[in-house]
Amino acid sequence: MTRALKNLTDEALILSARRGDDEAVTELVTRYLPMIRRRGARYFLPGMEAEDLVQEGLIGLLKAIRLYDGRQSAFPTFAYLCVGSTMAAAAKAALSQKSRPLSDYATLEVLEAGSLEQPVSPEEELIIAEQLAELEGKIQTRLSGFEQKALTLYLSGHSYTEISQLLHTTSKAVDNALQRVRRKLRSP
Repeated sequence: MTRALKNLTDEALILSARRGDDEAVTELVTRYLPMIRRRGARYFLPGMEAEDLVQEGLIGLLKAIRLYDGRQSAFPTFAYLCVGSTMAAAAKAALSQKSRPLSDYATLEVLEAGSLEQPVSPEEELIIAEQLAELEGKIQTRLSGFEQKALTLYLSGHSYTEISQLLHTTSKAVDNALQRVRRKLRSP
């Protein structure tokens, strides 16, 4: 990764990422992975690993990169909300799938003031790049064409109804496809 990317603003990296610059995506992931890990550590879900929530958080960050327009909030705030929303949806799905009572779910939501950016070591950067490559590989190899299209549309901010219209299917088929996506991406 070039040193120049480290000096770019989030907004400049987002523009590069949208043009297909994988190094810009990796730099954004590097910047926000500590926040994602902290958010994931706040949840305790029986039967769900912390790393599963980190992967959900990465999906939320990718969604934030695709949807951010800069008009309503700063990117760190927007990313924080997208990551939290994606993790909460995963937690809710995990609880409903396992038919667990809500009392089995505990959140340790304690906001840490101003600590979004923590330095990441070169080793962690390499791990991040490998994890991102692994996630992209899983998307390419494990997901069907329909699941990939549904995921792309979902990450672009489309509702289930909009996705079903664009893919000429039912909302239930879209929901099922996205549930399969989550399962496939969580599995080792």
